[in-house]
Amino acid sequence: MSGGSWDGSAAMAILDALAAHAAILDPNGLVVATNRAWVAFAEEHPSDPWRPPVGRNYLEACEQAARSGSGEATAVADAVRSVLAGTQARFHVDYPSSTRDDDLWFSLRVSALAVEEGGAVVTHNDITGRKRAEIKLAHQALHDPLTGLPNRTLFLDRLSVGLARMERSQAAVAVLFLDLDKFKVVNDSLGHDVGDQLLVAVANRLRAGLRPGDTAARYGGDEFTVLCEGITSESDAVVIAERVSAAVGRPFSLDDAHTVLTSSIGIAIALEDGCSPEKLIQEADTAMYRAKNRGRARYELFSGVIRQRAIERLEVENALHRALERYEFRLLYQPEIDLADDSMTSVEALLRWQHPRSGLLSPSDWLPLAEELGLVVPIGAWVARESCRQVAAWHDDSDRRQLRVTMNLSQRELVQPGLVDGFLDAAEATGVAPTCLGVEVRQASLSQGGEMVAATLKRFRAAGVSVAVDDFGTGSAWLDHPVDTVKVDLSTIEDDGDGRVVSALIGLGHALGMRVVGKSVETAEQLDRLRSAGCDAAQGFYLGHPQPAEDL
Repeated sequence: MSGGSWDGSAAMAILDALAAHAAILDPNGLVVATNRAWVAFAEEHPSDPWRPPVGRNYLEACEQAARSGSGEATAVADAVRSVLAGTQARFHVDYPSSTRDDDLWFSLRVSALAVEEGGAVVTHNDITGRKRAEIKLAHQALHDPLTGLPNRTLFLDRLSVGLARMERSQAAVAVLFLDLDKFKVVNDSLGHDVGDQLLVAVANRLRAGLRPGDTAARYGGDEFTVLCEGITSESDAVVIAERVSAAVGRPFSLDDAHTVLTSSIGIAIALEDGCSPEKLIQEADTAMYRAKNRGRARYELFSGVIRQRAIERLEVENALHRALERYEFRLLYQPEIDLADDSMTSVEALLRWQHPRSGLLSPSDWLPLAEELGLVVPIGAWVARESCRQVAAWHDDSDRRQLRVTMNLSQRELVQPGLVDGFLDAAEATGVAPTCLGVEVRQASLSQGGEMVAATLKRFRAAGVSVAVDDFGTGSAWLDHPVDTVKVDLSTIEDDGDGRVVSALIGLGHALGMRVVGKSVETAEQLDRLRSAGCDAAQGFYLGHPQPAEDL
């Protein structure tokens, strides 16, 4: 009790009931009593300086521990002096104690005794389980659970430290951004378990192939990043990229699966102070995409040219997002001529972008980017509505009541669940019969789309919408799909001037019950050959350029 005397026997009973290792110190720091847990630990670890026996001075034990290299011991000795002197009521610190093969952790508390004589009580609680759990959680928060590599958060932190060190040295910092080429194809064909094994194998090869001090991280999915410090020139970074590429490119043998992976690598180098981690990673990512666009299985070094192209791409992205809202898209119509009577029975709707600065742009200039951004679906929906509106206007003219319009569909559009319903809704809203509409798909879209594309085309045909396949003769994927019309592109066929290949394709199309259209007709001679071969219709600049509806 405060102000009273210390009852030794009662205190010992209390101490022995504690699971913690406990000791009582007199006002001079001498150990006057210990509990059973304290004694048991000291007997099991006689070299441990933190559990001196009764009769030893605790302050001297702390100083001995400090001399052996324990930083905590110095702080504990100072705190014990303050507690015993009455200038501090209590003190607490967590410290590691390597007394066994595996490290232990203890929570040490020193508290003043509330008795007239003074003194203090010291307890050591074993917190090894809690500390190990904390360390494990901290590791999990900063490392990828599959590969064990640092994750994005830890990579950014190490990159920040590396950039700060760069400011005090003459060396540069480089970031490599690595993406596994066509990993999704491998993952889907061999299964996700094998895919995970491949990612682990790639991570192990990165660890083994890098210089000491470099950091490899799994940035996300099949993307990895590498931090390289001490770079003195671009060639240093290139050598590392080549080593990484070669390591990833060696064949993998996992269980019964054997495969080869390649990688596209972007390199960005911070050559001057003030570069942020995010900017450097973005530059490496941009260079990586340039490597992919230039054929994959290669590396690209970020440069001023790439930066300018990245800026231009961003400008196009932003402009594309606004183009629909600003009514900047236009439809041109190219006639298709029936060779039986030279009448115009169908037109193909061709999309153009009226860019506010660059003028009228063909789809090849921007459509791949629109597909990548997911904008091709809303743009395609606009094409359907506008085409139906125009067909309805043409049908008001008695001479054009049977005119049909066909629209091109991309593979991404073909797998959209609401595609057919959107077409039919647009037709109904404008009073256009579905039989006056047609869709045209490329051979490649059929081969990539599978059953979902086939189901979509069946729904179109069931509703009365005609289905045409472009690039007839370049593959056989269309044979498994419901098709009305095939198009033979004269510009892609080497016919040696005698027309035999074109005639054979026309004959094949008719034998399969298809209507055949010859496209890219640019001369009267080509048109005559199509007529002689029995082609049903023709299309091309010789017969009519793509033009606005009012000029058709």
